[in-house]
Amino acid sequence: MQSIPNALARTLDRATYEGYRVGFEAAREEAAFLAEHAGQGALAAQLRAMRPLPDREARQ
Repeated sequence: MQSIPNALARTLDRATYEGYRVGFEAAREEAAFLAEHAGQGALAAQLRAMRPLPDREARQ
């Protein structure tokens, strides 16, 4: 059985990392949109082609 502080720390760590992942995806899409709006289609395509942050829960 896990102690409550350990379980809480693990839950907060997962939630924080998931927030980073979602924020990264949103920022990447916004940057691509701005690049397209500025006439930089190639840059927008490169931004969209960036790999997402890895899912730490997924098996590698």
